[in-house]
Amino acid sequence: MSFPSRFKKTLQKHPVFRRFFYSFYFRLVLLDFKKNQLLLIFWLIFFGIITNNVAPRYGVAYLFWGPEYFDKISFLAYFITGFACGGFIMSYNIASYIKNGFRFPFLATLRNPFMKYCLNNFFLPVTFTLLYCIKIFFFLKDEGLFSALEILLMILGFVAGNIFFIFIAFTYFFRTNKDITKLYGIQSSELSLKSFKETNYNGERNPHLIKESRDWYVETYLVTPFKIRLVRSVRHYKKEMLKAVLKQNHRAAFIFQILTIISLITLGLFSSFSAFEIPASASLFLLFTMFLMLFSSFYTWFRGWSTVIFFTFLILFNYLHKIDFLSIDNRAYGLNYNTKKASYDYDHFKQIDIDYDNLLKDRNATLEILNKWKVKNTSFAEPDKKPKIVFVNVSGGGCRSSLWTLYTLQYTDSILNGKLLKQTQLMTGSSGGMVGAAYIRELYLRKQEHKIPTYYGQEFRTNISKDVLNPIAFTVATSEWLFPLKSFTVDGHKYAQDRGYAFEQRLEENTGYVFDKRLKDYKMPEANSYIPMMIFTPSIVNDGRKMYISPQGISYITQNPKTDKTDFNKLFDALEYSRFFKEQGAENTVFTSVLRMSATFPYISPVVSLPTEPRIEIMDAGLRDNYGLEATFAFIKTFNDWIAENTSGVVIIQIRDKHKNIPIDENPSQTLVEALSRPLGSFYGNLFQVQDYNQHQQIQMADLWCKSKIDIIDFQLRNELNDRISLSWHLTNKEKKKVSASIFLPENQAAVKKLVELLK
Repeated sequence: MSFPSRFKKTLQKHPVFRRFFYSFYFRLVLLDFKKNQLLLIFWLIFFGIITNNVAPRYGVAYLFWGPEYFDKISFLAYFITGFACGGFIMSYNIASYIKNGFRFPFLATLRNPFMKYCLNNFFLPVTFTLLYCIKIFFFLKDEGLFSALEILLMILGFVAGNIFFIFIAFTYFFRTNKDITKLYGIQSSELSLKSFKETNYNGERNPHLIKESRDWYVETYLVTPFKIRLVRSVRHYKKEMLKAVLKQNHRAAFIFQILTIISLITLGLFSSFSAFEIPASASLFLLFTMFLMLFSSFYTWFRGWSTVIFFTFLILFNYLHKIDFLSIDNRAYGLNYNTKKASYDYDHFKQIDIDYDNLLKDRNATLEILNKWKVKNTSFAEPDKKPKIVFVNVSGGGCRSSLWTLYTLQYTDSILNGKLLKQTQLMTGSSGGMVGAAYIRELYLRKQEHKIPTYYGQEFRTNISKDVLNPIAFTVATSEWLFPLKSFTVDGHKYAQDRGYAFEQRLEENTGYVFDKRLKDYKMPEANSYIPMMIFTPSIVNDGRKMYISPQGISYITQNPKTDKTDFNKLFDALEYSRFFKEQGAENTVFTSVLRMSATFPYISPVVSLPTEPRIEIMDAGLRDNYGLEATFAFIKTFNDWIAENTSGVVIIQIRDKHKNIPIDENPSQTLVEALSRPLGSFYGNLFQVQDYNQHQQIQMADLWCKSKIDIIDFQLRNELNDRISLSWHLTNKEKKKVSASIFLPENQAAVKKLVELLK
């Protein structure tokens, strides 16, 4: 690597600086920045994660600072994460050695050349490990769960796991890595640094080493972490001999890579065993290790063409997934994809829209539910007193919303001695909030069936807030990046065991398998008004329409009503899942799949493909209506007269994962990149706020058409920008405490008081 003559003269005047500048370890750092930018990108991502600069909103750093194994932060969890980190470090060293070893021919004459290379290539791994350990210490200290000694033990677990993998790798390379002595019986010669002055060439660079090392001239190298030696000339060795040593070592490294990749894929076959649900941080290390090893394997075979061929492979690999048996399309479990597909076209939409017989049938069936609700909520002591009808709207927000929704309903229902859930007619919303609402509704049903004594217990909050990410990340790291390796059957229909399956299985395990039901299993409990109705509203990715999912017929929400005063070109903005997929067995859909369709967080859980022609895909309900108000108003409009006649008013409870009135952005000075990205970023960043503005208009307009008084009560999670709770399916202990403490905020206590007054 050439530098200006003035810089070379400076090096000659300062031998200590010169010795550092021409040291092997420093030259490897320079080499990374000049030649190995791809390797640096991997490191940049991990440095960004552990410093909470990559995806801070989603709490990715917490997965690394506080890894969980069997739902606990433990020594073993850190050991597993450290072991996976060690794999990534070794894959980095192998990739670097394969790509750059030829630039340093003196390595072929050293004992254990690959180990010497790793020892001198220490800067990024050691810096990362030290920074990681510091972050672990401050995180665990802030969590307040462990003593200082226990925290040090956790850090030791991470370091021990790291060292253990490196030990395994070096054991392999001790046996397979050969130098020129082992291959040809020639004695290698390593010169002590004390001879440096004798061979310093009066401050000039050794001309023999310049010729041997091309532009990466090296004078010294580390032989142990604390011992330096001088590089000796290898010009007296034949080039063929040096190349043979390098080639043999590359072959050994390649075999190690292949064995590691096969081991990881094999590991994926055991994903159904809970012992293999390793921390998500370890899975991410494994995934990046896989990518690094694949790329360096390509380099072993194709050299300068490796990058082009690698990306060509990725393109071909991408198109392979169009083949049905290799497809990674996720499906709703229980739905029949082998029968005739439903027609997704305007002719079919029009046919459904003008089916007023179904509209009347569904309306009458829901009126029966409402009448049963009225009987249940009419007091024998005061038969003329009309009850308030309650609608619960919940927002998305992953695990934080699940926990917040469950706890808010537990707390308020207990204050009201069970009247809240009893008077609730409908629950709707999106994502994690609907998972929490579905959980307490199921517990409420089980209480009525005398299967549990209460649904207010702390254990239920513990269950709903357990980690869901570990099995998802493990599935991605070990199998789904390639092809789903395993499958399972429901009603004779075959489905892939992908991250969607991992999500549902973990949710079932966390909640004690209370969701082991089909959509149809809730039809009679809802019809008899034992439990509130639930309407799920996932969005159709293809065109933004809604897919309304309910065991009841709800065509009165999805169809366009007859109009007398307006004439316009109607839109078909929603479909009714149960009727649209009746021939495909919609009622048999596994209930956890219904929950997942409503809570499809991008890239964490896969979008769900449905059996239509052309194919459509479903994702998170928050795309259209994060708070469920549109479905609630559609229901109230349909039964406006009945509600006015049989109730004393409407109470809409909004359980939100953030404050409605968000702080005003001060719009600080921007970098050029921030200025360019701000318009688009602000649009998507304010998506839910825009929904709030639109729904505010709907609430004001409701005063014109609604015949009953509407009271809207907000329960708002404390979730400030400078102390945000992760939008994730994993929460830290501190975040869980913050969610629970939010119910005692003054504004939420005022909401509780108002709710008690309305329902007393």
